[in-house]
Amino acid sequence: MALADMSFESGRKLGLASSLIFVIGPIIALLLDGLLFFSIFFTFSSTITNGGRTVGSPFPAFGAIWIGAVGVFLISLVGIIMFIVAMYQLSHYYGEPGIFKNIVYSLIVAIVGAVSFALLLVALILFRVGISTSSAPGTGLFIIGFLGILGAFLVIVLFSCLFFKHAFNKLAEKSGVHSFETAGLLIIIGVIVPFVAWIGWIFAVSGFNSLKPKPTETSSTYYTTSLPPATIQNKYCPNCGAPNNLDAAFCKNCGKQLQ
Repeated sequence: MALADMSFESGRKLGLASSLIFVIGPIIALLLDGLLFFSIFFTFSSTITNGGRTVGSPFPAFGAIWIGAVGVFLISLVGIIMFIVAMYQLSHYYGEPGIFKNIVYSLIVAIVGAVSFALLLVALILFRVGISTSSAPGTGLFIIGFLGILGAFLVIVLFSCLFFKHAFNKLAEKSGVHSFETAGLLIIIGVIVPFVAWIGWIFAVSGFNSLKPKPTETSSTYYTTSLPPATIQNKYCPNCGAPNNLDAAFCKNCGKQLQ
């Protein structure tokens, strides 16, 4: 198998696997959240039913759920790495640097946005704690500050998703698989409605599964043979111009002698 074909097949499989992780991961996370909720609910319900006596502890369930959550996080991290490698390989295969570059830009913007959001949120919390020790009411300022930071973070995430969409659009243009365009659009909408982004990854799964290698380009060489000039079969009369056989002595048209 040619190196280019190996790069394509590897990129397709990695993209498909990572997209499946992004589809299945949120489902597992929701199941873990549900188990956590029911564990807490069952513990408090049993406590109330038994007159305030605690008959069980939710902490073993908490431990199992947190272990599962860490596992989901690590698998998602592996999925992100696989996706980056897949887009890098497909970018080289199709000869379109924009496929990979836009993914890199998207990640840079997302990381900078996440770090900035965390730092600003810590600063806001420290500011709120400082105000609470004084007599000045600061709840309103805290809420306004939090909403402002959250709004700025959503704008940064939107820019990150725009780069992501550009990468998918270029991949769709080069591969002819338009599921990627739909996936990129839904992921942008998912900034506001996260469930829509999850549907977008389903389209990405379909896109990677539908990728086909480029048709083999065969160069056809056409050979032309130069034919020798046609042999002169006639002798023309100098008087009337009529054609005559080569061995004719007189013109068959006017009767003049041929030279």
